[in-house]
Amino acid sequence: MPSAVRPNGAAAAVTAAARRSGVIKFTNCLLVKGTELVHEDLWISSQSGKILNGQEILYGHLTAPDSIIDLGGRILSPGLIDVQLNGAYGFDFSVIPEDGSMGYGKGVQQVNRNLVRAGVTSYLPTLTSQRPEVYHKVATPIYRPCSPWC
Repeated sequence: MPSAVRPNGAAAAVTAAARRSGVIKFTNCLLVKGTELVHEDLWISSQSGKILNGQEILYGHLTAPDSIIDLGGRILSPGLIDVQLNGAYGFDFSVIPEDGSMGYGKGVQQVNRNLVRAGVTSYLPTLTSQRPEVYHKVATPIYRPCSPWC
């Protein structure tokens, strides 16, 4: 006769991990569909980043989301990627501020904060043609050499 055995310790963690679907449901949001904003939930895979069919996942695969995020009526849309950015919001990646790398780092952080507010989620900072010493000063605070095992 079968008996119920309650998992504990590491076995419980493995059991819980095996049940995780990797699915996130965004609810109470506005999605961009063509030229319209529509009230609709969005289901995504946290493992692949792909948008999923919520009805198929829930009813076809009998899978519930791992988490549900209520966006409170906010717009949910893809982020923009800027593939050549010389600077923004009063900061130029090719100009070293008077306070050196500290000021440069603060300038990059200011650009990051403002770009995210504008919907840009990634960018490639570019430098205009400069003297070699400028490249070395600018690259030092951004580039951190990796160990041989990275």
